[in-house]
Amino acid sequence: MRRFANGFGFLLLLIGRISAQQSTLRHLPIEDIVKHRQFGQLAAPQFSPDGKLLVYEATATPGDGRDTASRANVGIPTYAKGLELYLVDTSTGESRDITKGMGDNWSPAWSPDGCYLSFLSDRDGAGKPRLWLWEKHARRLREVSAINVRSNGIQWLPHSNEVVVATYPQRLGSGGSAKLLSKSSSASMRQSRVPGSTSVEYGANFSDLKSPSPREADPWSLNAYLCDLAVIDVANGHLRWVLKRQRIGEYAVSPDGSSIAYSTPVRFETAGSQQILWDLRLVSLATAEQRTLASDVHLEYDGAPFTWSPDSTRLAFSAGGPKERTGPGDCFVVDAEGGRARNLTSFPKLGTNYKQLPPLWDTQGKYVYLIHLGTIWKAAADGSQTRKLATIDDHRVVELAAKGLNLLWSPDKGETAIALTLNKLTKQSGFYQIDVVTAQANKLFEDNECFTCINADSYLYAAARRNEIAYFAEDAGHDSDLWISDATFRHRRRVSHLNPQLDKFAMGTSRLISWLNSDGEPLQGALLLPPGYEKTRRYPLIVWAYGGENGSDFVDSFGFSATGSNLQLLATRGYAVLFPDAPQHAKTPMMDLAKDVLPGVNKTIEMGIADPKRLGIVGQSYGGYCAVALIAQTKRFKAAVDIDGPANLVGMYGEMGQDGSSFGISLLEQGQGLMEGTPWQFRDSYIENSPFFYLDRVETPLLLVEGEKDATVAPFLTDEIFVALRRLGNQVEYVKYKGEGHSPLYWSFENQIDLWARIISWFDQHLGRARRHDSVNLDR
Repeated sequence: MRRFANGFGFLLLLIGRISAQQSTLRHLPIEDIVKHRQFGQLAAPQFSPDGKLLVYEATATPGDGRDTASRANVGIPTYAKGLELYLVDTSTGESRDITKGMGDNWSPAWSPDGCYLSFLSDRDGAGKPRLWLWEKHARRLREVSAINVRSNGIQWLPHSNEVVVATYPQRLGSGGSAKLLSKSSSASMRQSRVPGSTSVEYGANFSDLKSPSPREADPWSLNAYLCDLAVIDVANGHLRWVLKRQRIGEYAVSPDGSSIAYSTPVRFETAGSQQILWDLRLVSLATAEQRTLASDVHLEYDGAPFTWSPDSTRLAFSAGGPKERTGPGDCFVVDAEGGRARNLTSFPKLGTNYKQLPPLWDTQGKYVYLIHLGTIWKAAADGSQTRKLATIDDHRVVELAAKGLNLLWSPDKGETAIALTLNKLTKQSGFYQIDVVTAQANKLFEDNECFTCINADSYLYAAARRNEIAYFAEDAGHDSDLWISDATFRHRRRVSHLNPQLDKFAMGTSRLISWLNSDGEPLQGALLLPPGYEKTRRYPLIVWAYGGENGSDFVDSFGFSATGSNLQLLATRGYAVLFPDAPQHAKTPMMDLAKDVLPGVNKTIEMGIADPKRLGIVGQSYGGYCAVALIAQTKRFKAAVDIDGPANLVGMYGEMGQDGSSFGISLLEQGQGLMEGTPWQFRDSYIENSPFFYLDRVETPLLLVEGEKDATVAPFLTDEIFVALRRLGNQVEYVKYKGEGHSPLYWSFENQIDLWARIISWFDQHLGRARRHDSVNLDR
């Protein structure tokens, strides 16, 4: 493994000079992207109950001196590292940081009366997630309780005096919790009984398995969901326990505050499956009585989605999870007092395609609204009537604006709803107004922007008591920011500007291109062109590979940043970048890649954009697998980069984590790997779709990158690619980053800089830097 001789100082030279003439700047420094501020993932911005304030999460301003990576934090999710909470005055647009650089701060939730903002933080220095409050009137922060909270979110009771939180199991020490909550299931672990020995014994452990045959072991343990549920008085920190040592996915307090509904994982549906069967349960806060409302139902991996009716008498839930991707994805309603769940929809078995969103109730609790296959449906909660409410031509409905956790948001007392859409032809995000009686759909706003490119479970955030809605927006050349609009979308205003330092750089522009794959099927792709692109010149082309993804959906994403890497770093250095659609099928994912991607490359050449002699490919994780799979089938690429990607499906099937978990089994049998069974059932398919067995055909120089602590794609899977190609005499380099995990997004600042410097250098070396006639600033 080669390393830069002069360390970080040399890397800064690679990043390069910034011209004093800001108007001519084109070369985006790696450092500016690695250090750029980001919004918090997963947790949604929230309006205060009166709509006058809006809270959101974002990483701290660079250079504040904090070093969250150096602290030994326990239970702090990776996505919470470095987050601050910001409040926006919705009238003036003024924003302020209320957590001010101390610790990690995330998962905000307003009290119903708007007097308090609860959140999780490790700002007390203990390195553990605890419950904190911001008091609106006193404008001060205080810790409510020293109990360690699991990151399942915070829910307030209606009287605003208490919150419900999920905590780590209390009857176990920290070591016991870590062991119990690990994902190990089909292997038991035992330390050596001999003092001083470092041995760890793994053994088959079927005592906790509920599959019909002891020969069929689960891929991981459902004990990872174990927690306690507590109610905390925010005035004095007093706790009362509601549930102890229960497996809990999601939970929801009833609107009247009398009960908590929660999902509990029971078992995997079949061996080698990622589909979990869930029970939907209820516990009374007054009596602690528990009852099961629905058994063995399909829900998403986190136990969602389900919602309370506004009168607290019923629950609606949508069937979700991997099995429902090819199933009906029906919506059900069940009474809180018990009884059989009513299927409101009985959809044909066509699949749901996307993660199921929560069913939304109208304010009277008479109707339930849901999205199925990009269409809005309206169902009477009593099961008497279900109808397709609105289909928008050439559009997929992505989300309906919600009021709180369970109600459809309407700007005009229930007459209309607001839908977030994606134009399937142009890939533009937009907003439509839907009349919930007549089903008429009117376009409010649609432009070359992406409103769905942030990593979140929802994208629309409505004010409960005023006609305003918040959303994130970005485009190919501008980073994501938070916006507020009225319900007509005629008066939109930006309320954040996280990265003004990026404004001085000329970014690449994007366009949508189309082609037919080798089977004659129409596909599209997102193409990023260098700044100052000229039609008379050809440019080196780099393909960002990720099988099973519609790359064209991200044409308006900032540098296609939804990929996890900002490809403006390549575009501003004179490269064109293609993110192609790459649909795949069971048992033929490797062949499908060549059928889909190579005709897309041909299209860019036919358009006069790409230089056919300067083609490269890069991918991360499954995208890394795709990159190796393609160079094993074609010699057209002159350079390739595989970041954390496997090449041997048989090897990945046998991957085992330190805790004994076997992630690869479910991934390959019933997940992304598309093998639909074991290697003993489909031996030929496993081999035929493993580029490892075709490495003797590879002539493309390959840069391999791996995180030493990668728990998703074990490092030995990258090791064997390097060993094989070295044995074959191919040009291959291998960089392994000590102490780093699977995603470079969460690597140290220095290692992210190093990674991108190497990627750019690799492509410059093998594709040729932007040539003089390409009219691109060559300074790094």
